[in-house]
Amino acid sequence: MAEPHKIAVIGGGVIGVSCALMLAREGHRVTVIEEGRIGHGCSWGNGAQYNVGTSLPMAYPGVMRQALRWLADAKGPVRLAPRDLPRNIPWLVRFLRTGQPKAWEAAYTALHALNAPCAALYRDMLGDIGWERVFRPSGALHVYRDPAPGALDERIAYLRAIHNAAFEKVNAEEIRELEPNLSTGYQRGIFFPGSGFIDSPLKLVETLMERATASGATTLEARVRSIEPGTDAVTLHTSAGPQRYDAVVIAAGIASRELAKPLGISLSLASERGYHIALPGISGLINRPVTDTGSAFVATPLAQELRIVGIAEFDTANALPDDRQSEKLLTGARSMIPNLHVESVRRWMGVRPSTPDSLPIIGAHPRHPCVLFATGHGHMGLSGAPMTAALVSDLVAGRAPRVSCIPYRVR
Repeated sequence: MAEPHKIAVIGGGVIGVSCALMLAREGHRVTVIEEGRIGHGCSWGNGAQYNVGTSLPMAYPGVMRQALRWLADAKGPVRLAPRDLPRNIPWLVRFLRTGQPKAWEAAYTALHALNAPCAALYRDMLGDIGWERVFRPSGALHVYRDPAPGALDERIAYLRAIHNAAFEKVNAEEIRELEPNLSTGYQRGIFFPGSGFIDSPLKLVETLMERATASGATTLEARVRSIEPGTDAVTLHTSAGPQRYDAVVIAAGIASRELAKPLGISLSLASERGYHIALPGISGLINRPVTDTGSAFVATPLAQELRIVGIAEFDTANALPDDRQSEKLLTGARSMIPNLHVESVRRWMGVRPSTPDSLPIIGAHPRHPCVLFATGHGHMGLSGAPMTAALVSDLVAGRAPRVSCIPYRVR
């Protein structure tokens, strides 16, 4: 058992609440500080799938050609707002560097180490009953309209194989056996038996918070305005007044970028806005998360709705949602599931904190060890949360991290 500390976790999403639970279980006095409602940020609107064998960085060899095609296509899944371009140029340069083969493979290796244990770690965190409330180990399916894999597909398959990521190549007939309602235009696919989905992302975060509360954690509804590290403690200046702690974990998503600046850290986080549409009352059309690889969107069959998630829109975090992006998802859903009958649509947009190499930032401030970061998970926060929490608890306890933190260091 680590020496107990008084610790603040800034951020009430799946990352922050997971950190709170693991730290509270080790005897620390933990407070989760969240300006809004626990679990109602990006964690509420995510794609609801956990990825055991699909942890690919966004950048990959040849990504520039693909990105240019998507950017040139008004109906494509990527949008780069001109007003946010100056801020994003350094990020884009680093993103393209990650697409070089060695950097891409190193990023995949680090993502796999972080995400692969997520199902087992969640079960340990939630217990069997909590796990069964929300987890659906259905497997996940990626589908392709082009009939033959290319060189990159084969390289990805090789990387997955050497890292023991379970996957099965399926043909058009096998796709129809798995998902009879999908378009007959899909010619091949990859099935990931170890993946699945969360019946309700909000319920997951709430259950994690319930477990953390049972271990002594508390919550504080407040906005953190600044962080002031001291020699033996850290003071948070909040809308509820100053708060003093032994250590703080910054798990505030894109807001982590602004909290880090006064501490002398320029986090390479882009506000990558993602969209989802929810089709209430639709169930039974698909059995598991299905990813259309050509359009980069995911359909997931939640308990009360069919959720379609996608779009990478690089714009200022507080810009109004663009309904054209939601329409792209609706068009994609109808193309994926031809017999889809839509009666009503709920639209949502949230801001992903995305790093150029797709690797989250997990570790202590280089000059203030009482300040730790757990942010930048981009598209994979649901999968990366448990191991992130485990690494944070290792760092607080002064233990050797269970996997190397070097790839995720503050940078």
